[in-house]
Amino acid sequence: MKNAPVHPLPALVLALAASTGLDAAEPVDFGRDILPILSDRCFHCHGPDGSHRKADLRLDLEEEAKASDGGFAVIFPGDPEKSELWARIVTDDPDDLMPPPDSHRKPLTTAERDLFRRWIAQGAEWGRHWAFEKPERPALPGDDPGANPVDAFVRSRLAEEGLAPSPPAPPHVQARRLSFALTGLPPAATLDDTLSTDANWNQLVDRLLDSPHHAERLAMWWLDAARYSDTDGYQGDAERTNWPWRDWVIESFHQNKPFDRFTIEQFAGDLLPDATPEQVLATCFHRNHMTNGEGGRDPEESRIDYVIDRVNTTGTVWLGLTLGCTQCHDHKFDPVSQEDYYSLFAFFNSIDETGAAGTKARPYLPYESPRAAQAVAQAEEWHTRAEALAQEAKARASEAFGPWLEKARAGLQPDYQAWQPLQPASLRSAEGTQFRPEGDGTIQTSGPFPRQDDYRISYDQFGGLPRITGWKLEVFPHETHTDGQFSRGEDGKFILTNVKLLVSRKGESQVREIEMRGAVADAQLEVKGRNYGKVADTLDDDPRNGWTTDLGETPQPRVAVFELAEPLTLQPDETLTFVLLHRSTLGDANIGRFRISATDQRGEAVRGLGPAPLEELAAVTGDVPGDLRQRLLEQFLLDDQEYQSIRDRAVEAQRQLGEFRKGAGKLNVQVLGEREEPRETHILERGVWDAKGEAVQPGVLPAVLERPAGETRTRLDLAEWLVSPDNPLTSRVVVNHLWQIVFGSGLVRTPEDFGLQGEAPTHPDLLDWLAVELVESDWDIRHILRILVTSETFRQSSDTSPELRERDPENRLLARAPRFRLPAWMIRDNALAASGLLNPTVGGPPVRPWQPEGVWEEIFMGRFTYRPSVGPAQYRRTLYAYWRRSSAPTFLFDSAQRRVCEVRTRRTNTPLHALTLLNDTTLLEASRVLGEKVSADPERKRALDYYRSHPDEAVLFTTVGQQDSPEPERAPEIASCMTAASLLLNLDEAMTHE
Repeated sequence: MKNAPVHPLPALVLALAASTGLDAAEPVDFGRDILPILSDRCFHCHGPDGSHRKADLRLDLEEEAKASDGGFAVIFPGDPEKSELWARIVTDDPDDLMPPPDSHRKPLTTAERDLFRRWIAQGAEWGRHWAFEKPERPALPGDDPGANPVDAFVRSRLAEEGLAPSPPAPPHVQARRLSFALTGLPPAATLDDTLSTDANWNQLVDRLLDSPHHAERLAMWWLDAARYSDTDGYQGDAERTNWPWRDWVIESFHQNKPFDRFTIEQFAGDLLPDATPEQVLATCFHRNHMTNGEGGRDPEESRIDYVIDRVNTTGTVWLGLTLGCTQCHDHKFDPVSQEDYYSLFAFFNSIDETGAAGTKARPYLPYESPRAAQAVAQAEEWHTRAEALAQEAKARASEAFGPWLEKARAGLQPDYQAWQPLQPASLRSAEGTQFRPEGDGTIQTSGPFPRQDDYRISYDQFGGLPRITGWKLEVFPHETHTDGQFSRGEDGKFILTNVKLLVSRKGESQVREIEMRGAVADAQLEVKGRNYGKVADTLDDDPRNGWTTDLGETPQPRVAVFELAEPLTLQPDETLTFVLLHRSTLGDANIGRFRISATDQRGEAVRGLGPAPLEELAAVTGDVPGDLRQRLLEQFLLDDQEYQSIRDRAVEAQRQLGEFRKGAGKLNVQVLGEREEPRETHILERGVWDAKGEAVQPGVLPAVLERPAGETRTRLDLAEWLVSPDNPLTSRVVVNHLWQIVFGSGLVRTPEDFGLQGEAPTHPDLLDWLAVELVESDWDIRHILRILVTSETFRQSSDTSPELRERDPENRLLARAPRFRLPAWMIRDNALAASGLLNPTVGGPPVRPWQPEGVWEEIFMGRFTYRPSVGPAQYRRTLYAYWRRSSAPTFLFDSAQRRVCEVRTRRTNTPLHALTLLNDTTLLEASRVLGEKVSADPERKRALDYYRSHPDEAVLFTTVGQQDSPEPERAPEIASCMTAASLLLNLDEAMTHE
């Protein structure tokens, strides 16, 4: 700003004075009325950030803003006419107007200008942002000292607005609302009108708060804030075993551990005297960040990222401050400097970590979870049952084997061959390689020899095969190749990185890809990790691995056999295209001569390289040997779909049992631990990891709560500072989280930002009363929740009127109960509970709910396959769902991403989500089970009429999840009930916090 004042227009001054009555105006509050405007319009150029400050002027500091220079000051208390600030905000000169027209900030309104003039005229009394002032317990408004504080403050505000609260909601609505708020589940039983009495309501509240499901509900909040996941993230996204920490969180909430203790253990459990394994385990909170194991990245850069993540998470979860803004420069709005940021950084900078990921991401705590045994017991029981069912199904299927064997033997020719060479209909390459087909199906390449190439070989004739179960690739040496080897490359080798099978139909552009189950080869290089050697690596999309072999002194033809996941039957107008991809990073290794064959046999024929069982049978003249008969039986059973379906469940049950048994052993959980030699901490210039500036010592934020340097040496000191009764932020932030859990939105609707750019609380006195109550109740989370849900404000109806919606569309005044869509995880848990499928077991290894096939494969180039859990594990609460960070559970369409800390509730409502709920396997399976209990829905009769005329569709529709196919005669009845149940689960009433 210039030193010479710019005088405002007298007419504007007189108009403002006349319209507002300056002498009689109520006092202007700096923190409430002035500071938010300064932050929004002025601090970008005249605030805490020195790197962007203009005219060397700070308006965030009283002494600078009021500094006088010969009778002139930016703010001259008591006299707007001598205040440059006033002159600049009312001038019509665009060169002097503040904020400048080109600042992309809204000009001040007439009312905002009036606030500044009144404030200056009243003496320009300074103050702090409300969130940095220690909360004091305000007196309850009204004349009822026994009133619920929530009701007292809310009704006082409503009275100011000329509004009244809504009447109570019906008892069943209240009970459902309460149960979802406190447990995330629907009420356990039908509840009657007796809930309208306070005594019974309080008993229900206490029962729900004591439930382990209440602890699970709070854990879901905390896991989002903690960015908890079962994988590392980034490109590799390797698995980690931090789930025992998740169970520690559940147990802590179940014990109602005081929040200050809960905080201290997660920050510094390892630093406590005689720390228990569980206290060390608690520090996993600060190891839940992503870890980056990508090649070529400097580990120290990654380590710095992890420390930054911990600082930012601390700022969001406990302080409600956007500390990440100060990684590169001083905060532009809040009184937090870059030096402050790196002083917090110093608390975490000496963790004994190197920046490595995966199994090298120390420090680890070897920990054996007490919660795993119950999962193992359930898995064992399910496996025993599944094996018994598989044996029964095998016995039933085997009854038809004898007639099949006789028929098969009678139809075999003595020279029967399981594999049929195919004659190509067309040959193409991506990069110009030329092809010459020969009479026996062999294909020879010639012409250009590009560094990499994709071969596309299409067939529309299949040697009379009724179906295709697998295909064989033969790679031949040839005299035209380098040294008579396998290719025309410099050393004659081949590297096949990937194979694909594509089916197309004449006249259509859509192509479908055929899944392959496995691959074997007669020779391959045994390699580790991503490298060229194994034939199985051709089944993923990673060009960094694939099939190759030793060249050998005398090259021999090489053979690879690929099994299809399911037999393929082609229509007359369909074409099958084999794609051979040569995309190695080495290049110069494209196959030179090859042949493709196909078979319709299952089992050994496509899983090995020896003669197929039917080939051996064709050569038998007398009795069939016992071992061959057994092999033929196994092949026969592969085509019995009922047996295979039951057997697959048994195999998956065995795999899951092994996984859970492994989880019951000692696991490496990532925790905190200090280095013997502390690291020196520096301010990082521009936030760049290796641009070290001035050295700093551990320290807290002086603008929040000052502490002497001697009291801020360790993470334990930091934790105790966070939960100090004098800290103005933590208690406010925590009760705001709890309010959001109960009412859907916080009293501060920017829960991640209590700073100057965040929203002011809708009921500031209520927020402060609750914050003080939390501290004085020894940080009792359950006590605060009890206050909230026993209020009449919580229990009132959510019904509204057009007038009230117009007056308060976002329900900030709380004249009615909030009404909002339940999060997706609650919708899923509700469906399981309503159908009776819910497995209420608490804790244990993660489980994998249903999700569409191929999601992981598409993202990870086929390296990861999602295997849904079987048995009771499939029906665990969503809290226990396996969370792959780069591919979160697909049914959680409104969840936090778990890549960084998130505390704001996401809510979405789009047609895509409606389709998800109508088609998700869990919802359909719950509908199937619930449907068998439904009979009176009017929609059911229309569905019943349809399915009676389409019985095959009824069977297909009802065979979902782990439910067995119904008897055909019962399928229409079950399908009609399932349709009605699905509609019920998709009603607004089922998906809404009413």
